[in-house]
Amino acid sequence: MSNFESMLFADSLKMSLINLAMSKTFNKFDSEDLVQQTYLKALERQEQFKGDNIAPWVITILKNLFIDSTRKKKEHLLGDDNAEIPVNDESSTALLERDGDKCLKGLSEKEREIIALKQINSYDEIAVILEIKPGTLRQTLSRAKEKFMQCMGFFDE
Repeated sequence: MSNFESMLFADSLKMSLINLAMSKTFNKFDSEDLVQQTYLKALERQEQFKGDNIAPWVITILKNLFIDSTRKKKEHLLGDDNAEIPVNDESSTALLERDGDKCLKGLSEKEREIIALKQINSYDEIAVILEIKPGTLRQTLSRAKEKFMQCMGFFDE
């Protein structure tokens, strides 16, 4: 296995990609598909990678693939993106998942990315990946968590 492949298939990068894909697609099947497309594109274009830190490069590929797929879907669909998803199972778990998805969609794309990346990355790693200052990152994450908790009804205002 080459150095490129060992960096590309590192468990920490894989988990970051999965979390980021889930934050964008809100769907396990679509997120797995997006990660697989990202790996394929990275392997096809490995000669374009220059540097020591592969994570920002691969995450950019994932983001661009997601944007491209979203554009293609919008060209073919005339549906309403804000339509409520019906919940057949009225258990508290199903309601919590529905509400959680709704609240995540209420966050900005940058906030969802930070939350997804924070699941397994340090503040310094995320700051490098997203090219922002660690202090800005912490502030954005704190505000995103607060918005999410407020949307979920855990506290008022």
